[in-house]
Amino acid sequence: MLRLKAQNKYWLTCTQCSYETPNFWTWFNQNQQCPKCSSKHSEVSYNRRYQRLPRIMNRVNDSFWTYFPFLPLLRRRHIVSFKEGAIPVERWSFLEEFAKKEFNLDIKVHVYRNDLNGGTGTFKDIAASLAASIFNEIGINQYCIASTGNSATAYAKYLSKANVNCSVFMPEDTIGTSEATITSYGQQVFKVSGDYARAKEIAAGYAKIHKIPMSTGNIDPIRVEAKKTMVFELLRQMDTFPDVYIQAVSGGTGPIAIDKGIREIKSIYPDIKNPRFMLVQPDGCDPMVSAWEKAEEEGFPEGFEKNYTIIDNPKTEVPTLATGNPATYPIVAKLVKESGGTFLRMRESKLLSIGKLIAYEQKVIPGPASSVCIAGFFLALKKNKIKDGETVLINIGEGPNRAPYYLEQMVTTSQLVSNVEECAPHFIDDFRKGLWDEVLRD
Repeated sequence: MLRLKAQNKYWLTCTQCSYETPNFWTWFNQNQQCPKCSSKHSEVSYNRRYQRLPRIMNRVNDSFWTYFPFLPLLRRRHIVSFKEGAIPVERWSFLEEFAKKEFNLDIKVHVYRNDLNGGTGTFKDIAASLAASIFNEIGINQYCIASTGNSATAYAKYLSKANVNCSVFMPEDTIGTSEATITSYGQQVFKVSGDYARAKEIAAGYAKIHKIPMSTGNIDPIRVEAKKTMVFELLRQMDTFPDVYIQAVSGGTGPIAIDKGIREIKSIYPDIKNPRFMLVQPDGCDPMVSAWEKAEEEGFPEGFEKNYTIIDNPKTEVPTLATGNPATYPIVAKLVKESGGTFLRMRESKLLSIGKLIAYEQKVIPGPASSVCIAGFFLALKKNKIKDGETVLINIGEGPNRAPYYLEQMVTTSQLVSNVEECAPHFIDDFRKGLWDEVLRD
């Protein structure tokens, strides 16, 4: 690794004991943990004037690197980018109309579509871009990561561009297209017999034996710093900061990063606060939802966030959400509770119904995790978790290119015919009604 000259742009602070690490070069030399208390959870702080942020927001934004002054990289020449993070916030009026018709709510519904990212079309691209750029700057040439798919694919692409060797550890039931994509970038894949937790175990052993840095998951300060820029983008693009934030959750970097971003800019936006976090999991892998429901029944006793169940080898149709050991639940659950939010469980039997409805109504074909997220909106309405006059942001993930098996199952109107007499016109209004009936059917 290359030693950096003294710099005063940023430093890392341990969230447990407040020990300060001067830069990422030192952070990796410390094995990505606090040398005083061994905690792996540190946050980045900046010696910067945030009064500059509104001026930056007024610029034309072509990637999240617009916010370079508030990202932990020293020199722009080290940036590795595919124009990720400049995602337009869309208004989905058909969901607003549904809320008005069925629940008599006048709300605004905005959608942040990570499938529009310029790298691999997932919410992991900005983290991979920042990681590749930091590694480029400090001289890291080997890295390893355990992943269910999206993180590994993004890191494989960006690190390949930065000429960094990446070893990826994936559960054996990972989508084949992820494996093919990663290896096509020249990176290596180890398919692990077992689930995601087992993949992380073996990756950690590999990292220790070969002295290779490894992703520390959802609390990784690089991931959090990249993801926090979503706060800046929401402020830049929306008239009102969201009251409600809905996301499908595996580990929970999204809410962790939003909280970090909001705390970071409190000095210039004193009235901004966390939206109510509503985090959604499929019933095939729902350890956070189960833990939350138990805590709710018990009246949220002190230390409730430390009590959660681990699901071994979860069986789910959404591999990217197959995290049976939610190690970040203690952090995420506290954020959800403090925000007045909740955890929601959707039935995987509704995955295709939701996907087909979104494809028809919005002309956007979602991936399975994105459909889990949209299902959360319907569940939040049904459970009276959204109030009249509020602004809702739905943060959806990958598109169908990351899960072609899901797209193939969405075939609806095809018919096999042998002659013209078997072919007749169809009526799209009947098709639309059928889609809504399927989604709303209990």
